[in-house]
Amino acid sequence: MKRRIGVSTIGLRGLVVVIGLIAVRGAEARPVVFVSIPPQAWLVKRLAGDAAEVQTLLAAGVNPHTYEPNSRQLRKLAEASLYLTVGMPFEAPLAERAGALNPSLAVAAMDTGIAKRGAHVHGHDHDHGAPGHICGGAGGDPHIWLAPRLMCAMASNTVTALERTLPALRPGLAERLAATVAEIRATDAVVRERLAGLRTRAWVVYHPSWSYFAESYGLMLLAVEEDGKTPSARHLAAVIRQAREAGVRAVFTEPQYDRRPVTTLARQVGARLEVIDPLAEAWPELMRDVAAKLAAGDAP
Repeated sequence: MKRRIGVSTIGLRGLVVVIGLIAVRGAEARPVVFVSIPPQAWLVKRLAGDAAEVQTLLAAGVNPHTYEPNSRQLRKLAEASLYLTVGMPFEAPLAERAGALNPSLAVAAMDTGIAKRGAHVHGHDHDHGAPGHICGGAGGDPHIWLAPRLMCAMASNTVTALERTLPALRPGLAERLAATVAEIRATDAVVRERLAGLRTRAWVVYHPSWSYFAESYGLMLLAVEEDGKTPSARHLAAVIRQAREAGVRAVFTEPQYDRRPVTTLARQVGARLEVIDPLAEAWPELMRDVAAKLAAGDAP
């Protein structure tokens, strides 16, 4: 009797081990999809669900203009099925390196078909804002995820890339796309309502990441950074004057950039300093948080 129990126990333990190994192998078998920044990861996770392993290159708080991939990321890229770009400056050389390591890696652009601020097309500079408020260079300002309508376009482009590269993920993609677009639009409605009554429409930031957001909600963006560099005394004085004239009560900075110029500006204007991160992964919370801080800064 004892012998039978022992054999049964061993058999049960063996079965548990086998099931565990199958689960691990199943997890490892998931295709790896790389993105450049956390907001892309939010989108891909919503669309692919648990069917793909999503890896993000840019960690929280890292400046995208100085980013370099580490050896672990390069090894992981060598195992990836798909790399989704959005127009960050580091993407082109990285995609070339990744392609050499992994010839089967597919690269797809989430910004396909999106006209970007400051992009050079056929020798012309397509900008819809004030001079000096463009970030991104020849490829245009990449911060398109900060406009809800462009986030919807990114979602559609992502689904197209997933269907083409990873056909096994097709079941359910259309439904998840519809749900994701609905969530983006609901977030947009909340933000729009929150900002509708702002008396001060000028918005002071350090880095001009928020141009698409400002354009979406009828705000005038005043960027402290000057042509991608620390502002000159003359430029900083001009922004301070404009902020005072507009009655700005809050100025905004980002964790990726030098806080000192904005701290000086806030002190000169008599405004409080707020920190917002355009690269936060939780996109709906990011958008609502920015709207709440803008509304609080507008309070008498």
